[in-house]
Amino acid sequence: MFLNREEAGIRLALKLSKEKIPKDSIIVAIPRGGVIVGKVASEILKIPLSILIVKKIAAPHNPELAIGATGSDGVVFWDENLIGYLDISGKEKDKALSLTIKTIKAREKQLGIKIPDVKRKTTIVVDDGVATGATTIVTSMILKKLGSKKIILATPVISKRTKKELGEHFDKIVSVLTPDDFSAVGEFYREFPQVEDEEVKALLRNN
Repeated sequence: MFLNREEAGIRLALKLSKEKIPKDSIIVAIPRGGVIVGKVASEILKIPLSILIVKKIAAPHNPELAIGATGSDGVVFWDENLIGYLDISGKEKDKALSLTIKTIKAREKQLGIKIPDVKRKTTIVVDDGVATGATTIVTSMILKKLGSKKIILATPVISKRTKKELGEHFDKIVSVLTPDDFSAVGEFYREFPQVEDEEVKALLRNN
C-alpha cells in the first residue's frame, strides 16, 4: 500500500536505482497519474522526464469499455477477442480510432507536448499502476517505432498475470508490488485523487 503517488515514486526510484541504467536514459511517463510518479523518480535518479499520451479506445455505445489503445501517430493495439465478442464492425473501429486520435492531439496541443527523443536510448516507461496493460503495450510499440534501444516498464503496482503478459513487450519490468490480481490501481493508494491537466503542465514546467 502507498500513501500517495509521491511516495510510490520514491519507492519505485529505489527499486530502479538497483538496476544498471545508463546515464543517457530517459523516463517517459504516461499521464496523468504516471507523471507524478515519473517526476519524483526523475528527480531522485537524475534522469530526464518526458511524457507520451496514450489513450484507450472506447467501445461504441459503451465508453467505459476499452477495445484497444492508441497514440497520436496512429500506432494501435486492438483487443480482437473483445471486438469479436461485441461484434464491432471495421467501420465502427475506424470511427472510434479516429475520435481517440483527435482527442489525443488536442491534449498534446493543450499540454505543449513534444514527441520524446528516445532514439538509441534506454527508455523507462512509468505509470502509477498497470491493471490491464493495453496502454503500456501501445507505449512500447510507439517507443520501438521511435528507435528506443531498450524499454523498461516501471510501475509501483502490476498484477502477476499482467506482468507475465507484458513480458514480451518490454526488455524488463520493475515493480514495487506484484499482487495476484486486482481490478483498480486506486486500491493500492490511501490517497488517489484525480490528476488534472493543469497539475501535469505545472510539473512539466518545473522539469
